[in-house]
Amino acid sequence: MPSAQAQTAGGKINIARGQESDTLDPQKTALLVAHEITWQIYDSLIYLDESGTVYPGLALSWAFSNDNKTVTFKLRPNVKFHDGTLFNADAVSFTVARHLSKATASPTSWMLGPIDHVEVIDDLTVAYHYKDPFVALWVGLSYSYCAPISPAAVKKYGDQFGRNPVGTGPFKFVKWEPDHGITLARNDEHTWATPMYSNKGAAYLEGATYVVIPEDATRLAALQSGAVDVISGTDSVPIDKIAQLKHMQGIKVYTRPAVGVYYSYINTKIKPLDDVRVRKAINYAVDKQKIIALVLDGNGKPAHSPVGSAFGYYNPACEKIGYDHDPAKAKALLKEAGQENGFTVDYFVIDSPVYRRVAEVVQQDLAVVNVQVKIQAYPVGELFSLGPQGKAGLLFFYYTYSDPDLVYALLKSGQGISWSFQNDPELDSLLDQQRVEFDHDKRRALLNQIQERVVDEALWLLLYEGVYVAAMRDAVQGLKLDTVGFHHLQELWVQG
Repeated sequence: MPSAQAQTAGGKINIARGQESDTLDPQKTALLVAHEITWQIYDSLIYLDESGTVYPGLALSWAFSNDNKTVTFKLRPNVKFHDGTLFNADAVSFTVARHLSKATASPTSWMLGPIDHVEVIDDLTVAYHYKDPFVALWVGLSYSYCAPISPAAVKKYGDQFGRNPVGTGPFKFVKWEPDHGITLARNDEHTWATPMYSNKGAAYLEGATYVVIPEDATRLAALQSGAVDVISGTDSVPIDKIAQLKHMQGIKVYTRPAVGVYYSYINTKIKPLDDVRVRKAINYAVDKQKIIALVLDGNGKPAHSPVGSAFGYYNPACEKIGYDHDPAKAKALLKEAGQENGFTVDYFVIDSPVYRRVAEVVQQDLAVVNVQVKIQAYPVGELFSLGPQGKAGLLFFYYTYSDPDLVYALLKSGQGISWSFQNDPELDSLLDQQRVEFDHDKRRALLNQIQERVVDEALWLLLYEGVYVAAMRDAVQGLKLDTVGFHHLQELWVQG
């Protein structure tokens, strides 16, 4: 990274994306296209780096007590929300209570774990009381989904808070216009930053505008012409255009392996998908290597488990349990299940060029075994709202997260994004146990069982593990992508 002397303050940048955020209310979304912007607007209590080190944020220090079931935080003084109201322990308590409220119906409340209540001790001291020690405590708290929000702004804007977000972060919300994007401006009162960042003072940039350009070719042309400075964010850089971008004059590309899995839920409530033999047949029928070669231009690898291989808890035994491309075996299983004449299934996918092409490969491969696939593409926010309704036989999804506890949300019965709809008390019990097991080897054993069970039951059509990509003009400096694929405006500057 260039020296501090090379980092200059000032300037604004335009960042192009492929998808629109659904909301900027951090408690009412689980989408990365929302989090990549809320990350800039809100400060977390703590920050967690890839090595597992916990850094101060709005909390300066913390202490465990009550057999690790209570965590007491000392909060940063003299911090204000963007609306001028004071950040304090009451704001933290309000935030957690709203996150857990049934009225909020938050799809990320699971990130708080087995929390019982929050106790305000004084203005700058707050205690989180848990029913059981929570092994993934720091992970959820490090995401903006769990970041403190302004109580006054929530009361002022009500259901429109997601269009008028107010946090304490290094950038504040200015406006959200359908044709002109989301505009953020530097919060000049934010003169500190978590020690996790290289830039520990005020942000360098004066502001940033996030614009949605749905078509890949148009988005790339905008970068090449200088109409935008950066392409970054969920699915924003077409993965099959990385090589092309690297040869563009004045453009540089940042890539790193993605931490997570691309997959499709298989809806066990819909016949004949309630038959495990049919679900296994679907997995055998799809050629993952073809997807990687033809759609991803080689930028990925096959997925074998609901826990990505980048996690320390990945179970390689799933590679032997799982499904190599074998149409003959798929046909045999379908015949055994009485489905040799085939059936038709609806496949809901995210409306992006790459994901549509992935779906088309799935469609072609399943047609070989006499399963007809009807593809329906939706904007990611709309797809997310359709997921709980269980109308599709297959539903494409993916995740990035920094702890395998995410499988709790994706697979536990009744959770907001558990869209295979299986009824498996044993799996539910394993998912509960791994959340509160602090012994690394014992937790690994539980997660191994979870992975093997999910693969053996073929609850998902496992597809691939991909890469994160950002492309930018040469003048943009300091841009890297974190473990979940986000850039941090706090670190960026423009070379004059």
